[in-house]
Formats: sequence, structure tokens, C-alpha cells
Amino acid sequence: MQSMRRSLRLTRSLAAGSLVALGVVGVLAGCQRKEAEAPELPVQTVSGFLEIAGVLDRRGEQGAVFEVSPETGDLVAFVFDPKSALGERLLSQCVQNMPCLVEGVRARPLDSQAPATKVLGELGFSVSPSAWLGIIDAGPARVESALEEPEMQVKTRFGVVAVQEGDSSVVLNGQTVLSPQEESVRIVRHAPVGAEDVLLLQSGSGTACPALFQVLAVSAQGVQVSPKFGSCSDLVFAVVEEKPNQAPRLSIRMLGFAGPFEPEEEQRKAAQKLVEFVYQQGSLTRDGKPVTSQ
Repeated sequence: MQSMRRSLRLTRSLAAGSLVALGVVGVLAGCQRKEAEAPELPVQTVSGFLEIAGVLDRRGEQGAVFEVSPETGDLVAFVFDPKSALGERLLSQCVQNMPCLVEGVRARPLDSQAPATKVLGELGFSVSPSAWLGIIDAGPARVESALEEPEMQVKTRFGVVAVQEGDSSVVLNGQTVLSPQEESVRIVRHAPVGAEDVLLLQSGSGTACPALFQVLAVSAQGVQVSPKFGSCSDLVFAVVEEKPNQAPRLSIRMLGFAGPFEPEEEQRKAAQKLVEFVYQQGSLTRDGKPVTSQ
């Protein structure tokens, strides 16, 4: 139950109103790099132990976990020094541009008018938070999935999409759009992407390959279903990105994966890699290349 609450919290925080802001890919190229001193911490009360869940980002000499406050809905940045022991640990336990859950966080507000804090706003972070907090210390951190709770049926702008209990076929308004599957299928993401309603279907089980995915896109013109794809990881973040002068797209990010029979070092290295698939206007790509059947 605790895991379900965390998943719901991540989904609400990362896949709701702030999708566009949190969906910007973290690329350092082209960003003006500024050297910042340690943020100035005003004399204010240090927080108690917090559990924060947000997207990890790094720019130059500063790192941050951006969380949508579950209480106010405001975007808050928890800042850390990547070169500190704490920062190195956070960067080793989480992955940039993926959801990061950090336990036992103690932090205090940074003075928004202090020069060092103003520099933070000029480093090129993908979002502009309402408040900056400096992390003093923190407990364990880990990447978590930010998909929605699995569903068998969702209502789109173009009708009802449902997974059939018996054979895991998928129907739209009663008409089959995906033939029966050998493994169970669940709907784990549903989002309007431009003129389409895009659904992310998850299948797979077991330790050898916990999860594979398909995109099912519904529009006034009909239905498109992608080939199966994925790294086999079930730690996934699917976010709608809307940028000026570009068609909206769904970015599906996940960790790399090495199976349980691979050496532990290979498993660890794979879990530190980000794999990204992009669905945009009927095309599914990885690294700009069309995705073919797995």
C-alpha cells in the first residue's frame, strides 16, 4: 500500500499540470554555464525529515530535485552540490531526467534575493521553481516509476478503450484494435497529445524482462498501434512535451536493464543509463531512428 501511495504521488506530481515544465530534456549543450558559490542559507528553521519525489536535474555546478508540492501544487527545487559527498551519492542512486524519491531530507529555504540564489535561476534549469531549498542532508534515494495505476479501461475523446479480461485483446468502442496477447496487458498512461489521445500499454512479467510497452494512439482518423518496445525495465516516466514551433510528443523514458543472470556490475551500469523513446504524430523513435518489432 505504501508503494501504491508513492506511485500515485509521483504520478500526480510529475504527470499532471507540470508535464510541460518537467518534460524538458536535460541537455547541457547550449546552456550558459555559470560558476555559483554555495547558496546563501538565511537564518530560518530547518525542516524536519521529508520524503521528496521529483525529477533530478543538473546544471553546471548545481543539482536539484524538482518536486510539485503535494500540499500547494507549487514547483519547489531542492538544491545540492554535485561535488559534495551528498551530491555524489544522489547522482549515483538516481538518474537525470527521471523521477527520484529521496527519504529523510532536511532542508531550509534559500533567500531568493541573495546573489548566489539568483545565479541558480540563471543556470539553465529546465524549469523555474516557486521556491529554492538547500538540502542539508538526506537518506537513501532511488529511481521510481511515475506511471499511472494500471487500468483495464479508459475513456478517450474518441470513445472507450478497454482491455479484454480473457485474452488481453484491446477494443475501441467494442471493435478490436489489438489482437489477443500471450501476456496480460494494462493501460499505464493516458494523455492527450495534440489531436490524438495516446495510451501506453504495458505487458511482460518475470525477472528476465519485467516490462515491454506499446503505444496506442486514437484520433478522429482512427487507431495506430506501435510495435512492442522497451529496455525491459519497469521504471518508466512518460511525459508530454510541448515546445514552440514543434508538434507535441510523448517522451517515454526508462532505465536500461540487464537481467538477473548478468554480472552485478553490468546490472548496476545498465540501471544508470537513460533510454528514451519518443512518440510524435504516428512515429515512434529511439535516438531518432524508427522502432521496429522487438
